[in-house]
Amino acid sequence: MQGVIQIASSERKRILVSPVGSNKYWVFKDTTLQPGYPHDLIHLGHGIPPYGIDTAVWWEDVGKTYFFKGDRYWRYNEEMRVMDPGYPKSITIWKGIPESPEGAFVDKENGFTYFYKGKDYWKFHNQRLKVEPGYPRSILKDYMGCETTVDRDKDRTSSQDDVDIVMKLDNTASTVKAIAIVIPCILALCLLVLVYTVFQFKRKGTPRHILYCKRSMQEWV
Repeated sequence: MQGVIQIASSERKRILVSPVGSNKYWVFKDTTLQPGYPHDLIHLGHGIPPYGIDTAVWWEDVGKTYFFKGDRYWRYNEEMRVMDPGYPKSITIWKGIPESPEGAFVDKENGFTYFYKGKDYWKFHNQRLKVEPGYPRSILKDYMGCETTVDRDKDRTSSQDDVDIVMKLDNTASTVKAIAIVIPCILALCLLVLVYTVFQFKRKGTPRHILYCKRSMQEWV
């Protein structure tokens, strides 16, 4: 029975229904299916949705079972085996949960009801009657440790950006390295030219036109 959900539980008995296009329910005691099941949902009492439900959840504190179908919900009295008067009502009373939820379970100890649909889940506060901030969240990520497609795309983009940055830094480092090599070579070449020129002056003596200039200047003084 793929997709079965629990709608009531008492004295080690569980009533299960299949929300996948079915209007049947089964009763188990511990793990044993009771004889004669499945039955039609209408056997649960007057007012039950006759064409199946999306999900249901049993609130033990109030002794009621809540059936959800599309954008509406019903409240079922387990003792009287009938729907409470005034139902169905709009699912918007359960502030924040999605229409047609596919499953639900109660965390009685902490006071939350968890609804799920597709790959997402909602954490509903039973006293405040609204979904907690930050929901829905991913079932695959929070409960199975799987990364979503969006997360993988972000990681892939980040990795590509990191590579680009490294490449830019490498290019800058190469340029600085080249400048550091070229400038000392130029300075060394200039120094060699200067030394060569001084050496030539010493070897050949002062050129005649410089000597003539020197004498002429002395005559002007």
